[in-house]
Amino acid sequence: MSYSHILFDLDGTLIDSKETIRCSFEYALKKMNVPNPKVTNVDALIGPPMLKTFQDIYGFSLDEARKGYEFYLEEYVGNGQMYQAKLYQGVKETIATLCEKGCFLAVATTKNETNARKIVERLKLDISINRVYGTYNDGTRSNKKEIITNLLDDNGVKDLADVVMVGDRHFDIIGAKEVGIDSVGVTYGCGSEDELRQAGATHLVSSIIELLEIVNI
Repeated sequence: MSYSHILFDLDGTLIDSKETIRCSFEYALKKMNVPNPKVTNVDALIGPPMLKTFQDIYGFSLDEARKGYEFYLEEYVGNGQMYQAKLYQGVKETIATLCEKGCFLAVATTKNETNARKIVERLKLDISINRVYGTYNDGTRSNKKEIITNLLDDNGVKDLADVVMVGDRHFDIIGAKEVGIDSVGVTYGCGSEDELRQAGATHLVSSIIELLEIVNI
């Protein structure tokens, strides 16, 4: 099987953003007067929509979650934490090779779309900024299925057999299944191999470079 259209998750798939996200959450939790603002398991915070994370993990109401997210952005965006994330080994080379082969490359992330585009642009990846899709500034379009669907529809992609979603969490795999496309679970990110298998990943890789064998263009 081969794929000509590759969609990537961002955090935990293309970039290692654990430390930047941990620092930003701790900043927000401190501002929200949470008794113990130290984050001990950052992996659990990466993947779901941010408002949902504040509610599910910290028990915030929706209004509290929105306030927490504002504080999060103060540190993450305002203080430049988001630009401290690093590309995983082999990402730049793999994407460059796929680009040379003429593949359609895009990003489908639940991260705020504006911030995601700034990060991708700064990292100088061979992915068009117009193909970086994420959650809107008002917090809507935070569902992975909706993001992937909008991305494909806006770019006129009809043959779903040519499309594969690459991600590190079950959200990516389930979103892909709901849309009707195959998926590649990367085991070096924030999700475990067991999580990705249980979600039903079509393929598993331990390095992004292995994606070139799967794409097989």
